[in-house]
Amino acid sequence: MNLHSKEVAIKRPKPPNLDETDFISKLHDSLLLQILSLLPQSDATRTRILSNRWKNLCSFLPNLHFVMPFCSNIEQVNKFHDSVDQTLALRGGIPIRMFHLYCSKNCNYNRVHDSLCNVVNCKVQELDIRFPNDRFRFRFCWDLFRTCGSLVRLTLRGGFVLNVPDVDVLFPCLKSISLVSIVYLRDVCFKNLISGCPVLEELYVERQLIGELDGMESCMVISPSLKKLRLSFALSGSGRGNFRVVIDAPRLEYLSVLDVMPTSYSLLTEPLSLTEAHLKVQTGGGDFHVAQLVTCLSNVKVLTLNDSTLTAFINVHNLDMPVFPNLVEFAIGLDVFCSWSMLPTFFNKMPNVEHITFLKGFLPFPHAQHIYTMRWNPPVEVPTCLRFKMKKITIKNRETVTPEELKLISYMLKHANHLEILTINAHKIDPKTRGQVLKFYRGSKSCRIEFV
Repeated sequence: MNLHSKEVAIKRPKPPNLDETDFISKLHDSLLLQILSLLPQSDATRTRILSNRWKNLCSFLPNLHFVMPFCSNIEQVNKFHDSVDQTLALRGGIPIRMFHLYCSKNCNYNRVHDSLCNVVNCKVQELDIRFPNDRFRFRFCWDLFRTCGSLVRLTLRGGFVLNVPDVDVLFPCLKSISLVSIVYLRDVCFKNLISGCPVLEELYVERQLIGELDGMESCMVISPSLKKLRLSFALSGSGRGNFRVVIDAPRLEYLSVLDVMPTSYSLLTEPLSLTEAHLKVQTGGGDFHVAQLVTCLSNVKVLTLNDSTLTAFINVHNLDMPVFPNLVEFAIGLDVFCSWSMLPTFFNKMPNVEHITFLKGFLPFPHAQHIYTMRWNPPVEVPTCLRFKMKKITIKNRETVTPEELKLISYMLKHANHLEILTINAHKIDPKTRGQVLKFYRGSKSCRIEFV
């Protein structure tokens, strides 16, 4: 047989076109879900249009986010609620880590209740619900959660009316709750809510009821387990006089108060574990209560006081500012009339401060419109913290540095023997002023000066 009489054609397989091969769709669902969970919610949702497989894949993500668009008719409302119900039905009880539900006007509150029942059955860990501020109010379904052992974080926003029952336990495992623009029927409603969370550690309360009335005249924060408390108040038109805040949280570690209304504050138990506090309040005649609150913060390591808070303390003549022996970071807002003259007193009360920030520079108002003499008289004895402890000074000016401010900058540079950096944040600094600051004598040979 002649082996060379006939040629044999060998067909080789065509190499795959890597540009056309869909490797992603070949991955297991669990891996695809892990990838989708790393995407922003809007990007993950867009993958629904890829194929039938991708259409339902987002239903099994650990975090579910539903935002109801404006609906002008009942058909659009039902379409939104149907999509929520279908997603929860597809999961079949698979646990939910985080569930966001943002509803617009005309939503069906009965269907919302049914959806929340399904969410609880999926052992939800974090729940964020928002309703519009309209004449309809969703009365929260407390009984759903009394036996829920999975929910640890709850956020309620918008048109909620809280009429809280007086029961021992509402949320047995809840550690964090945020209440934003909620409407309260009575003071006791808020008190019952907090006392019904036996292991609560974080609480955020934001009150923004402009021109709207509710039944809350005092905010009673009573919790033996609370560690972090943030309050933000902006009420107008309540017509009831001063708002009252009472705090009894012996384990409190962090306190933040942002208040633009006249509020009286009282601490029933001084939190010895408190390490960080930020007070930005407008006293509105309640100087004594604000000053008294400051006296309860002497153990903190980090402290912020705005100009109104400092003014309140200065106006109360029969109350001495306490010593802050543990304080290492201090942010201060200076009052135009007396804060400069009080700076040595503040420094002497804070012997271990290492970092000070002037929140609005040294002059609180626009320099071009107002001319002030800040009455800076250097003390005879340099404060201990400035000589031995100060490592960082930050000045957040809204405008350029004035000649009046240069005097204080020069004083601090001269006497801060361990200063590592002085940062001046100003909108504009002319070359002459910059040159003056750079030429100032520095008590610390390693001190850097930065203009940002």
